[in-house]
Amino acid sequence: MRTFKFKPANLLLVMLLIISMTSCDEETFYPFIESIPCETPETADPSIINDFQCQDNLLLPNVEAVLNPDESGANTSRFVGKYIDPSGAWDALIIDFGAPINLSTKNTFKIKVLTSVAGTLKAKLEGGTSGGFEVDATISNTSNWVEYSFDFSSQFNQNHQKLVLFFNAGVDTNGADVYYIDDLKWDTSADPCVGVAVDINVINDFDCQKNQVIPEVTLTATPNKNAINSSKFSGKYIDETGAWDAVIVDFGAPINLTTHNAFKIKVLAPVAGTLKAKLEGGTSAGKEKDIQITTTGQWVEYTFDFSSEANANHKKLVLFFNAGVDTDGTQVYFIDDLKFAEITDPCNGVVPDLSIINDFNCQKNSTIAGSVPNSIVANPDPSGINKSDAVLKVTDNGTDAWDAIIFDFGGPINLTTKNYLRIKILSSKAVPLLAKLEGGTSGAKEVWGAITVTGIWTEYVFDFSDQAAANHKKIVLFFNGGQENGTATDVYYIDDIRFAAYDACAGVIPDLSIVNNFECQQNYAVVCCITTEIVTNPYKTGINTSASVLKVTDNGTDAWDALVFDLGAAINLSTKNKLKIKIYSTKAVPLLAKLEGGSSGPKEVWGAITTSNAWTEYTFDFSDQAAANHKKIVLFFNGGASDGTATDIYYIDDLKWE
Repeated sequence: MRTFKFKPANLLLVMLLIISMTSCDEETFYPFIESIPCETPETADPSIINDFQCQDNLLLPNVEAVLNPDESGANTSRFVGKYIDPSGAWDALIIDFGAPINLSTKNTFKIKVLTSVAGTLKAKLEGGTSGGFEVDATISNTSNWVEYSFDFSSQFNQNHQKLVLFFNAGVDTNGADVYYIDDLKWDTSADPCVGVAVDINVINDFDCQKNQVIPEVTLTATPNKNAINSSKFSGKYIDETGAWDAVIVDFGAPINLTTHNAFKIKVLAPVAGTLKAKLEGGTSAGKEKDIQITTTGQWVEYTFDFSSEANANHKKLVLFFNAGVDTDGTQVYFIDDLKFAEITDPCNGVVPDLSIINDFNCQKNSTIAGSVPNSIVANPDPSGINKSDAVLKVTDNGTDAWDAIIFDFGGPINLTTKNYLRIKILSSKAVPLLAKLEGGTSGAKEVWGAITVTGIWTEYVFDFSDQAAANHKKIVLFFNGGQENGTATDVYYIDDIRFAAYDACAGVIPDLSIVNNFECQQNYAVVCCITTEIVTNPYKTGINTSASVLKVTDNGTDAWDALVFDLGAAINLSTKNKLKIKIYSTKAVPLLAKLEGGSSGPKEVWGAITTSNAWTEYTFDFSDQAAANHKKIVLFFNGGASDGTATDIYYIDDLKWE
């Protein structure tokens, strides 16, 4: 119950309130709010910054206590704070604690907000001996009270004295935007490791898999996050003086290296030098491996091949940073994700290409978020432009216009030169497709496209070249974007999401009736057997003025050497079954075209190059193969004859079915 102490001043206050409520509108009530008494007895809760009722533990500059304009939903409190955002893009509400904020256990900041203004709400810790740390939230609900949470658990051991709030961060305003705020407090962060199964092959990832103690290494917030390491926590190691100071991980028992015998570690190094990893401490002789650290200031993963120790007995893993070099004892290394992996992993040793967002095989440089169900699966159609083993299956709710899949790069995407987003898609339906960049300090950027080809892998391109200098961290894809005419389980397969430099062929939809034009329609490759090279067209005349052609160097003394195109699957000959090819030759010779490689018997059609020194188109009629199954096209120049030279030259172009 509220306790009202009846002193003369309080009696006067009650009389004034009664008069005010009976004769004035609600606005005239506001000046008396701070005089409303609180419930007693009152025990201060230091985790609450201010609730504008009883727990006003810290002063909030430029915030006025007012009646709650909407006592409903997430906030039924009687009183709240009113903050008017000044006009500057980076004006802020600064809450000064006057001493280091205790973030040891309660390190998630929560605040309730009611506003009509959408934008970014940025919360930042600063003002102590640690570097500033900020977290963003997006205000999109402009009608109701919403509670926003900011996870500062990575700052559990840091020194900050101020909490700074930027409303509509980075946007200049007219200085009249109103924000009602309430229940500013520190809360316990959710444990992200609940339900995570122990992986004994992980030595320590400083997050959930802390399976071995690593002496002299302290837990810290991961600095300089990138696609290699975007985890919340990592280990901090200060290399002591002495050429052979080491980090020693004692397993206390023989390390099981029978299958997982590649040691992996992620390192952010301050200097270049030798990183030595050594296995020792058991009944087997010590075994060491060296790797050179050449990249500093950013995370790199290193792999040590200890497969020779599969049956050995070692109990300790010893790491020497800048091995053999005396140091001054101040060099700081950050390490993470120490583990033993299978050496047979095909991705061991693959150097990350950060222009690739995700290929779902070895270049998994982003995390996958968003509301759309997804899973990495075997490629359901390894043919055409995508023969990779693994792809991403996306199950989209086609009745939800704006459900999306999000790829989080974990840091700014480098768009300076590679800014055309390319993605391979296998779809059973043609739908709109929206690609969006967001999550950084720049405003979001959307580019619309459309899935136009069904039943085969097709690559689509989105032009983000105007974002070359922008800061984005996430790629968001909306399948059937803006539409609600699908089913709840529309399936799309995607692969090889990457940024590439400008390509004249960008956006060209593959026409699979074209075998190869050696420019933008290189749909099927040469796989055998004579020497070929794509070159600039040496004779841009007549029926062929294209820029590039294929130079074929045939051994005219071999009657049956051949040029082979592999389509990788049965060629569709149901309607287009006449093979056309343009040829520039200096001599008239026999030419044999052959179909083979499928479940049907091979089929040959003889022709001849009859015109020399001019581009000429030749046709081979395979209409009797309309229902046949063939996968390869084979061409024999000067077929069956051996009267040429060892380096007969032919130029070919525009190999296609009509």
